[in-house]
Amino acid sequence: MTTDTPANTDTPGGTDPAATTDPAAAAAPGATARLAAFTAGLDLAALPGAVVHEAKRALVDWLAAALAGAGEPPTDALQRASRRLAPGGTATVVGRAERATAPFAALLSGFASHLQDYDDTFNPGDTTVHGSAPVWPVVFALGEQYAVSGAAALTAFVAGFETEARVGIAAGPGHYEAGWHVTGTTGHLGAAACGARLLGLTPGQTAHALGCAGTQAAGLKEVYGTDCKALHPGKAAMDGLLAAVLADEGFTSAPTIIEGPRGFLAVLAPAPTTAPLTEGLGSRWHLKANGYKAYPSGSLTHPTLDALLALRERHGFTADEVASVRARVHPYAATVTGKVRPRTGLDAKFSLTHGAAVALTAPRPALEHFTDEGAADPRTAQVAERVEVVADENIGKRGAEVSVTLRSGRVLSGTVTDNKGTPGNPMTDADLAAKFLDVAAPRLGAGPARSLLDTCWAAEDLADFGDLVRRTAGGAA
Repeated sequence: MTTDTPANTDTPGGTDPAATTDPAAAAAPGATARLAAFTAGLDLAALPGAVVHEAKRALVDWLAAALAGAGEPPTDALQRASRRLAPGGTATVVGRAERATAPFAALLSGFASHLQDYDDTFNPGDTTVHGSAPVWPVVFALGEQYAVSGAAALTAFVAGFETEARVGIAAGPGHYEAGWHVTGTTGHLGAAACGARLLGLTPGQTAHALGCAGTQAAGLKEVYGTDCKALHPGKAAMDGLLAAVLADEGFTSAPTIIEGPRGFLAVLAPAPTTAPLTEGLGSRWHLKANGYKAYPSGSLTHPTLDALLALRERHGFTADEVASVRARVHPYAATVTGKVRPRTGLDAKFSLTHGAAVALTAPRPALEHFTDEGAADPRTAQVAERVEVVADENIGKRGAEVSVTLRSGRVLSGTVTDNKGTPGNPMTDADLAAKFLDVAAPRLGAGPARSLLDTCWAAEDLADFGDLVRRTAGGAA
């Protein structure tokens, strides 16, 4: 089935693609143009079944993450700011009764979905991208405004995810190490690609949309541990939505925004490689390697948490019996999760010592353990003082080697090579459903939450994706 032009009562743009001359696109056979052509040509019927199913898994997981963050005070503040700057609006904000204009709805839903660090994680060896948070809000904003089918919505998400994943891999680890938050930077391009696909833009127009998004790409790691980290995917969604609509209105940009001499990779990545941008387009699907979080904390804490929880289950010891813990992790993980004495819940999400203490004291790490109150809990802080983190380059990013020394002198050891939720140890559909219902039932009501979950699993059959979007609003029950 073709999804080039959404059927709607309002025309989704002010230009006629067939009548648009686009000499820039014809002169730009580089990576940006090839990605644009790939995006514009995607169709659900041509996607492998496993990719379509993974898109639905990503939808279920993203909604859980968005609902988890929807009622938090920072989201309240962002909603108040949006009301001051753009009063009115009819677009649904996930998990909230208030509505907003489409750009601010995308901002709010993207922000909320990353606020708890409970969202998906694409984590190959050379980058880390939270792929859903910048992209699904664009699907929701346009899917409610126009009569977009579920098939078109899923296709657009795949287009956005594949674009941001490829740019992230091409940017390499140096991009992150320089201080950029990859989800914020590459998320702009993914959001624009998604919007372009939903609006049925031509390859040339899509290249301009990518250019409009790429020049806005931003997100600095200096703000980690504050509300601003979640602002990055929210702004990526908002800016990517704007970029797609601008291109639909005939706006132009550089059609070499990614690979150009003053483009994304040249300016923001110290040692980029361009081959990953286009290798295997249409045959290699990065979405199939997406990961999902079993715990609401930074993904690089999870291998250690898995190892400690497994040791507790196997040997039945209590936190009071623990004299010390040593966790050997990848140097990248040790650096990113190095907040030894977290002062806030957002800090606690990136504290391996805090997460390890939670894994030793609680039945399982949950949202309440990574709040401001959880970070200040004296019992957790006391146990965290017994945890030592050691960087070991021989351990992969998804792994950990943990030894627990009991007060009796007994030493217990555990190794994790792929933490739960990663491609090597995936969460099942049932796991994702349980995660969704755990968050959604209190927010939407048990019956509506279960019905919404069933709809997500059959999203490709929806005639109007906007019906699903409207059912995600807080107070819908």
